[in-house]
Amino acid sequence: MFSQKKILVVEDNMLNRNLLCQILASDYDVMEAENGQEALDILKQYGEGISLILLDIVMPVMDGYTFLSIVKADPAYSSIPVIVTTQNDAESDEVAALSHGATDFVAKPYKPQIILHRVAGIINLRETAAMINLIQYDRLTGLYSKEFFYQRVKEILLRNPNKQYDIICSDIENFKLINDVFGIPTGDRLLCGIADIYRQKLGDKGICGRMNSDQFACLLERREDYNNRMFIEASQQINEILDVRNIVLKWGVYSIENRTISVEQMCDRALLAARGIKGQYGKYFAEYDDALRDQLLRDQAITNSMESALAQNQFEIYLQPKYRIWDESLAGAEALVRWNHPEWGFQSPAQFIPLFEKNGFITKLDQYVWDKACAVLRDWDDRGLPSISVSVNVSRADIYNADLAQILMKTVQKYNLPPSRLHLEITESAYTENPKQIIDTVGHLRDLGFIIEMDDFGSGYSSLNMLNEMPIDVLKLDMKFIQNEMAKTNSQGILQFIINLARWMHLTVVAEGVETKDQLVRLREIGCDYVQGYYFAKPMPRNAFEVLFSEKRQLEQDLDEKTLQSLKEPPILLIADEDKNYRQEVKAAFGNQYRIQEEDTCEEALEYIKNHKNVAVFILSLTSAKMDGFSVLKTIQENKALWNIPVIVTALPDAELERQALDLGADDFICKPHFMQSLMKRIQHVVSAAVNQEKTRLLQDAAYKDHLTGVLNRRGMESALKTLGNSDLPLAVYAFDLDNLKICNDTSGHAKGDRVLARFGEILCSYTREKDILARIGGDEFIAIVKQIPSEKTAKKKGEEICAAAQVSGRENGTFISCSAGVAMMESCDCILDAMERADKALYHAKKTTKGSCCLWTSQIK
Repeated sequence: MFSQKKILVVEDNMLNRNLLCQILASDYDVMEAENGQEALDILKQYGEGISLILLDIVMPVMDGYTFLSIVKADPAYSSIPVIVTTQNDAESDEVAALSHGATDFVAKPYKPQIILHRVAGIINLRETAAMINLIQYDRLTGLYSKEFFYQRVKEILLRNPNKQYDIICSDIENFKLINDVFGIPTGDRLLCGIADIYRQKLGDKGICGRMNSDQFACLLERREDYNNRMFIEASQQINEILDVRNIVLKWGVYSIENRTISVEQMCDRALLAARGIKGQYGKYFAEYDDALRDQLLRDQAITNSMESALAQNQFEIYLQPKYRIWDESLAGAEALVRWNHPEWGFQSPAQFIPLFEKNGFITKLDQYVWDKACAVLRDWDDRGLPSISVSVNVSRADIYNADLAQILMKTVQKYNLPPSRLHLEITESAYTENPKQIIDTVGHLRDLGFIIEMDDFGSGYSSLNMLNEMPIDVLKLDMKFIQNEMAKTNSQGILQFIINLARWMHLTVVAEGVETKDQLVRLREIGCDYVQGYYFAKPMPRNAFEVLFSEKRQLEQDLDEKTLQSLKEPPILLIADEDKNYRQEVKAAFGNQYRIQEEDTCEEALEYIKNHKNVAVFILSLTSAKMDGFSVLKTIQENKALWNIPVIVTALPDAELERQALDLGADDFICKPHFMQSLMKRIQHVVSAAVNQEKTRLLQDAAYKDHLTGVLNRRGMESALKTLGNSDLPLAVYAFDLDNLKICNDTSGHAKGDRVLARFGEILCSYTREKDILARIGGDEFIAIVKQIPSEKTAKKKGEEICAAAQVSGRENGTFISCSAGVAMMESCDCILDAMERADKALYHAKKTTKGSCCLWTSQIK
């Protein structure tokens, strides 16, 4: 049951007051006051909860006219309607009452039906006016509401067909940030202040309305002199409203030429002009023009085509490779979308993604990409291709979808994939919009097994506190941030700080937008984990991406072979210690995991490791009587073949001994006496580190070596050339070419040709030393850089020996394969590339004159 409306009767005569109360009591909740002062006290208590006042004019203490003047001057009560009652029905009294703000006038004696009708009518009128007022005006700013502004503009344009008008719309950049940082009341004060400035500027020359949260629009008569100065002045006034500074407004101007479009479309065009200069320093306003019109038409064409394009599979996923930085091996991919339109051709995402984010179609497109990415992963798994993960974008609109987790789980289950194979990229700025909801949603996805990546880190406004609360696994550094910071040599500490922060939070770091070798080197130095960018590869179609798998598969096979070889026999723990009891303790503690080899002297231990290559860990006492442990460490340090053996040294507590041992290459130091559990932890640590180093070496070998011949490939040669120094001079640079290999391939098959190539690789290795650089740079072309060759004569002789050995090999295999060579010397102050070019010229001179020979470059050879 709704409560009755309240009516206040103000009358000093008790009989008249009682009579009015009796007339009104059946329909209203009636309150009484004997004079104006009592009535004011009641008003203070109930305010606008009182629907109407019946007021006598002649009263003691405070008369009716004084009461009316006070009430109508107070905004808290001024809207309450007042009916004046008096004994005199003279026109002058009626005019006086109405001029003081009374709504109506009734004379005594009272006629019940007339009073009830007038009271009901005035109350209904007041409520209707209040409802209309709510519809017409924005409650916060008092400006026209959006809908009423549209209606008023339409009426003005219809009444003034010959006048020219403009619509100006404004938009506050990062208004949400103001609300988040300073609070909603501060944001409200700013909006009210902007509304006041609009009223002041427009006066009676136009009308103004509030469109949305921070967007305003006004209609005014056409003017031709829009310039930055007038908008800068308005911006300065707005920045003086609050203590907050650097509030940035952008204005858009639409000159009304086409009156057939809706007012809403006119405002959209003005806002489009304003949005077009967002983020542009020094630009305060923009006018809607043909370029923006063309953009609107283009956007409309895209919108009209998007549903059918999705149904017809016009959208294609492209894959951008992601590489592990320490060995530059393929580690994953990011799925991007391209639109292959039958008429427009390939469309860049920049042309349609922002529009789809605005109109909501992005959610359908994202789900389409998720499905396609999972289908590709399933197909790769079925074909036995390397198992990698793929990252996909999750848009802001997806986050607010209550069914997001269900949709993603259904997608991966459809293709029988674990959620961890699908990495979800969520842009950093999305986390600042509604932190709690997004953190809860993303946290649930992470609990389900999806890997969460924060995309574009460094482009938003994340606080360290917020970053600590975010449920993420991977930080993806924004490409512009990478490029800008790399360019500022004095600011590169910021990148190091981010990497260190990620390490502390146990996050993986991916740098995207890597375009140069210098950027890659710097990122590797500071400890970044993965990289993407044009330096390695652009986004590519699926079939092009699959070509990259062949190299990855070969790397993994090489690693597997090494791993299998190491598993054929248990690893060896070598201990050299003069204390037999200590050796027995170690044997008892580790005998189940290792084959224990005991030596009571360092000399015997050193001899053992020189003859056995499968020592997994070496425990070395520094206090041996015959040969001290420091001599053993120094020998290991000088012998490159022994570098990968992890060494833990033991001694009594001595800080100087520990420092010397670590300086000589010991991996760890443990003081005697100690618990075996402590030694176990240290062994686990150094062995794990050694395994990782060996994996790195094997991967680098596989990446830098030609698999068929065993010599370096082109990448390996380029890396090896950087190690050359003056101590290697003089150099002999050879260029070799196997003659007639194509004929061999065509007549005997490529398998036979591959055997010839492999045999030539063996010949090169047998005629050179380990320190020389050997590489296969093409199908049948090889480079050899032999160090410290004393003379041109010696260099040419070695080249002739290699060519002769290749011809003997060719005859042994029943073919007529020969080898031609060119050789050039390199002295100090010379360039290796120039020497290689001279050797190449000498090679082709040999092929032209006498195939199967070695030609020494001279200045006569052009």
